[in-house]
Amino acid sequence: MRSLLCAMSCALVLGCSLFAQEATPDAATAKGSFYVDGIVYQFASNANYTVVAAAHSAINHKFVAVKVRVYNTGQRSVTVKPEDISMADAVNSQTIVAISGADLAQKMRKPYNMARYAVNGIAGPEEQVPITSDMLNPQFLQMMRAMAAAHTSGAGMVPSANNLLYTDTPGALEETAAGPAAAPAECDQVCRLHNREAQGVDALAQLQHQNSPDYIENAALRANTIPPRGNAVGVLYFPLGKLAATSDGAGHGKKSRTLRLTVPVMDETFRFELPVE
Repeated sequence: MRSLLCAMSCALVLGCSLFAQEATPDAATAKGSFYVDGIVYQFASNANYTVVAAAHSAINHKFVAVKVRVYNTGQRSVTVKPEDISMADAVNSQTIVAISGADLAQKMRKPYNMARYAVNGIAGPEEQVPITSDMLNPQFLQMMRAMAAAHTSGAGMVPSANNLLYTDTPGALEETAAGPAAAPAECDQVCRLHNREAQGVDALAQLQHQNSPDYIENAALRANTIPPRGNAVGVLYFPLGKLAATSDGAGHGKKSRTLRLTVPVMDETFRFELPVE
C-alpha cells in the first residue's frame, strides 16, 4: 500500500512538472496594437524587453512574411535567434516550419519559379531600404564615424566626440527614436513604436510587390546579440499553403488565417496571435 501511494505521489509530481513546463506564462505585462500602412502590428512588453510583430501574405501570396522586432530595454545584452522563434496555425495548433531567407531566395532564382513567385530580376529603387544605425555592425559604424569626422574637419585627424554620424545607442526606444521632426512633444509607447515601424520603407509593405531574391534574403531575420537600449529586426517566411483557413462571417465568406507566434527572449517568452492579411 505504501509503495502504491509513493508511486501515485511521484506520478502526480511528474504530471505537475510537465504541466508547468507546457503552461509557461506569457512574459508580457503590457500589450497593444497599432497600424502602419494598413497592416496591424502587435506589441508585448515588460520591464526588460519589448517585442513587436506583424504578419502579411507576400511573394505572390505563396508565403506569409512575419516581421519581428525585439527591443532590449534591460541591463544585459541578449541574443535572439530565428530558429528559437516558433509558429503554429491557430486553427488546428499545427506547428509550421519556417523557410530561411537564403533558401527562399535560392528557390526564387530558379527560372521556372520566377513567374510563380513574381520575381523582379532587377532591383528597382523602391527596394532600396534606408540604412539605419541598428543595421550596422560596430566596425562599419566606427568607420563611418571616422569618415564623417575627417570630412568635416578637412584633415586626416579625427576630433574626439565631434561630428558623429550616429548615436551610441542605436535603436533605442527614446522620444526622438523616429527623428526630432517625427516625434511629438508627448509621445507614449505606442506612438514611439509606431514611429519606428513607419520610418523608411516597411518590409511587409514592400514584400507585397515584385521583389528580387537579394531583397528577400537581406530582409530575413538573422541571429543578433542586442545590447542594452538596442533592437534587432527581420522577417521570417512561412508557406501560406500550410495554414488552415476559416470562413469569416463578417467578411461575406472571406477566408481568414491566424498565426500563433512565440518569441523567446532569454528566459522570458512573448506570445502573439497574428491575423494574416
